[in-house]
Amino acid sequence: MSNSDFDEILTKAYKRMHRYTCAEASLQALLELWGMTNPELSWATAGYLGGILSGETTCGLLIGSSAAIGFKCGQGTDSIPEDHPEERGTAIEIVTNLYEDFQKEFGSTACKTLSKVDFSDGDQLGEYIMEKKWKSTCDIFLGYTIRKLASMVEAGKF
Repeated sequence: MSNSDFDEILTKAYKRMHRYTCAEASLQALLELWGMTNPELSWATAGYLGGILSGETTCGLLIGSSAAIGFKCGQGTDSIPEDHPEERGTAIEIVTNLYEDFQKEFGSTACKTLSKVDFSDGDQLGEYIMEKKWKSTCDIFLGYTIRKLASMVEAGKF
C-alpha cells in the first residue's frame, strides 16, 4: 500500500471519529487498510460511544482495533474462534501487545483519562467539541493505533 493510500485511510478515520465514534473509526480504518470490505463487519462497534457516554471504560480505539484484529485473524475461517486455536492465539497475542504498548505510550487505556472529558457531562462535552480538544488527545491515539497495527501486519506478525 502506498503512503498516499494509507494517508487517505487515516484521514477518513479522523473525519469519521470526529463525527461518529472512536471505535467505529479504528475498526473501519483497519478493515479498509486490510482490504476487508464487508460492510456488516463495521457494525460491530456502532454502539460504543464516548466510553459508553461516560468515559469510564476502555478507549474506543482499542475496542474497535480489537474487533478488527479478531476479524483479520479469523478471515477465511469457517467457524467460531475456539475451532481455530492458532488464529485465536494470534488474535490474543496481537490485542495484548497493542494494549500493553498503548498503556506504556499514553499511561492509560481508559477513555476518560485519555480524552480528559466525561462524555456524560454536557458542559464538558460541549467544551471538548467547541475547542476541538480531540486534536491533542484522540487524534494522537488514533494515529498511533493505526500506524502500530499497520506496521505489525507489514512485519508479518499477523
